[in-house]
Amino acid sequence: MFSSLGVGVFTIVTLCLLVIVSVWLRLVNTTVQDPYLDEVFHYHQAKLFLQNNFREWNPKITTPPGLYILTYVHASLGRILLGSSTVAVTSLRHLNYDIGVFCLPYLLGKILPRLADELDKKYRLASFRSKTKDGLPKIALGHTVLNICLFPPLFFFYALYYTDVSSTLSVLCVYYCHLRGHRKSLVFAGLVSLWFRQTNIFWTAIFMGGLDLVRSLQKGRRGFEYEASPTFLDVILGSWRHTCIYDESVHQALFSDYAKSAISVAIAILSSPWVALRIIMPYIILLTAFGSFVIWNGSVVLGDKENHVASIHLAQMLYIWPFITFFSLPMLWPWLVNGIVPQQLLPRQLRFHKVRCHRTAIVVGFGFLGVSLGIVHYNTIVHPFTLADNRHYMFYIFRILLSKSLLKYLVVPVYGYCALAAIAALGGLESTQDFSIQKELDGVDTKQGEQALNTRDKPPNITPQGKSVTFVLVWLLTTALCLVTAPLVEPRYSILAWLFWRLQLPVLQPLALSQKGSNVRNDAKALWNSAYDHRLILETAWFMFINVVTGYMFLYKGFEWPQEPGNVQRFMW
Repeated sequence: MFSSLGVGVFTIVTLCLLVIVSVWLRLVNTTVQDPYLDEVFHYHQAKLFLQNNFREWNPKITTPPGLYILTYVHASLGRILLGSSTVAVTSLRHLNYDIGVFCLPYLLGKILPRLADELDKKYRLASFRSKTKDGLPKIALGHTVLNICLFPPLFFFYALYYTDVSSTLSVLCVYYCHLRGHRKSLVFAGLVSLWFRQTNIFWTAIFMGGLDLVRSLQKGRRGFEYEASPTFLDVILGSWRHTCIYDESVHQALFSDYAKSAISVAIAILSSPWVALRIIMPYIILLTAFGSFVIWNGSVVLGDKENHVASIHLAQMLYIWPFITFFSLPMLWPWLVNGIVPQQLLPRQLRFHKVRCHRTAIVVGFGFLGVSLGIVHYNTIVHPFTLADNRHYMFYIFRILLSKSLLKYLVVPVYGYCALAAIAALGGLESTQDFSIQKELDGVDTKQGEQALNTRDKPPNITPQGKSVTFVLVWLLTTALCLVTAPLVEPRYSILAWLFWRLQLPVLQPLALSQKGSNVRNDAKALWNSAYDHRLILETAWFMFINVVTGYMFLYKGFEWPQEPGNVQRFMW
């Protein structure tokens, strides 16, 4: 099959992107015909490669030459298929256009169904989906592919000649190999990915290696399973004797479960080091290749080493949470609303998430505030580039944060609240709605429906289908390694962190299909009302709104610097 989403769904997604991205590219190429900002460096380096000059290198460029090699291949194909040989920056921008319209949706259309299949195996939903021939789930997955491709910090660069789009594609190729278990292909794709951006090593080696290790060790020996709510001693003994990782679902987990899982992983590795080594060998090869490059180069970056020195910037792990919350506001609103508004004050249709407040959680909350305040006070790094360039939105955000001496401390609770919402969302959407309304919609008279209708004051909770604690730990570790080492705060640096968070965000909600007297038509109707996540529509509208606003600011709200009269400066991420 051409795409795991199905030809029809994939065609619709591609056509939508084709129209939207084509308009964006045409507007940019019409308004901004000369290379802008970092495009200047990338464009001139690409011209050298297209002239078969592979030895000359601009010392201001920090990333490896993957973009220019891909441009060389793309231009060669263009000459063969279209007879075009132009090297204007407006033509080079078509590389990211083609990736955004064709390559990214195709690859995401392969990845998301595989993640959904894992969900089916875990929660045994395939029998429900088969009744509608997978129609609506595929539509929801296709809608998710469309939304991810419209993600504003990524969408913006479909019409500019930057590295971010091709770099994201290269990491997703490695992830696809990881999901399919193709270890040799994974190593090759991982090495290719390092030619686009050095920080890809964290996602290709640490993130995917960690997931692979956890997935393999979760099986344990002789089918061992932990009892409900085990003690720390039970987890330690189980991990050592049976090499079995303790892994609770995010929805059910308390803070102590995160600590237990971390200890469990460490002990399971120590108890079977050779097994762990065999599992992560492909990722060790990637780390070895990257380490060899750093030793040979004398630095992580190729050029401009003085302005790109790796440092410990812990505040980056505070900034990532409002970043995720802002862009994923439509997907996180149930947790944001239910976290501050009492359930009794909300309509039944909006009671999604029950906030469980434990004494441990209160202690952890205050501990987070204390640590975060210390990080803000002692480790807030403002790179000279941030406050020297008013063309980027981060300039204005940091100027606001630093305008008042106490403001940067007052927003710390916001970081914590956003973090709770983003992590809780990975546990799935717990609905307390009365799904017995299906009886009224379908006219299905069942004993179960009668009981549900008679207990509307106590509607049944629907168990979420979310991620486990170990995924959160691996994702957090990788995000920290990727961001904490960067002194410069840029939205582009967080694209992959958001992407892997969003890929794992549960979208298809628990089904409430009738058990007796049902038919395909009624089940399809129930599936649409209970399983299709209507937040996807809000997410599409939100992303399009942001893209229109940022696009308008970039194209039509340019300004001039006094020291550079006649040169239009434009706002961008």
